Amino acid sequence: MWIVLSISAALSFTGIFIVFKSLELRGIPTVVSLAWVFLIATLLYIGHVVAIKMPLRISGSTIALLGLAGVLSYVGNIFQFRATALAPNPGYAVALISMQALLVTFASIFLFGSDFSMIKGLGVFFCLCGVMLLSLA
Repeated sequence: MWIVLSISAALSFTGIFIVFKSLELRGIPTVVSLAWVFLIATLLYIGHVVAIKMPLRISGSTIALLGLAGVLSYVGNIFQFRATALAPNPGYAVALISMQALLVTFASIFLFGSDFSMIKGLGVFFCLCGVMLLSLA
């Protein structure tokens, strides 16, 4: 199931990158686009939570983690979509940003005890090599 969800997310994010590049070409500043996108997304999330009748109560430590995630999301999204807008081909910026897979893989091993094997390590290595080749082009 996670593979289908991952592919669906990849297709959605592909659309987002194309939309943001189009908005930049129209002269819309990245921060303005992000503000509107997150406003609309917030309304969608609230509607989703209400529709599935999920309570919004969370603990204080969870609020702290969500606050950190919010700050990281703010910074990461501004840099990500600005880089996408400025790159000669948005795919080049997306490829470099995708190096996060390497960071997430190793952080998950140390923080969560996630599994890791030589084959998976080789896959991550080849992905990293591909990203480096794209950035040099």
